[in-house]
Amino acid sequence: MKTKKKIGVGGRGSGVSGIKFFAVVLLFLFASGCAPKKISLYESLTETRNNIVQLAISLHGKPFKSGAKGPDAFDCSGLVHYVYKKFDIVLPITTGGLNMTGHEVPRGSVLPGDLVFFKIKKDLHIGIMVGGGGFVHASKSKGVTIDDINSGYWSRNLQGFRCIL
Repeated sequence: MKTKKKIGVGGRGSGVSGIKFFAVVLLFLFASGCAPKKISLYESLTETRNNIVQLAISLHGKPFKSGAKGPDAFDCSGLVHYVYKKFDIVLPITTGGLNMTGHEVPRGSVLPGDLVFFKIKKDLHIGIMVGGGGFVHASKSKGVTIDDINSGYWSRNLQGFRCIL
C-alpha cells in the first residue's frame, strides 16, 4: 500500500502546513513594509471638481488672447479646454463644441466645475463654475477673472449650464 507524503513549501516532507505558510507570508509582508497600500486609481468626483476649480482660480490674472489655449494667455474656450485637459479630460476646443458636451444641468443643481454658458450678441461665452454663483472665465477686457452669474450683465446673458463630470 502506498502512503502519501505531505509536501509543503519547504520542500519534500518539510511539514510546513498551508496555514503556517500563509501566516509566515503575512508576517513577512507586514514586517517588510510591503503591506497592501491603498492606491487610488481614480480620484473621487468631488476631488476632481475641487482640483478643476482650484486650477481655474489659480489662472486668475492671465491675459486674454483670441484663440489662445494657455498656459500664458487664454480665450474663454481655451481656458476650459486647458483646465480640464490637465485632469486628462479632453474637451472640444470651441464654445459650440463645448455646448454639446456632457449634459444640461438645471440652475439649482449646478456644482463647482460645471460649465456655464452665456449668449453675448451672437457669440457663446463659457466659464467654469466655482461655487456661490461665481465663475472663472477669460474676459476680453480683464483676462482670466472671476465674476458672479447673478450680476446684471451676466444674468441677462445667461444661457445655461452643462456638466462634464
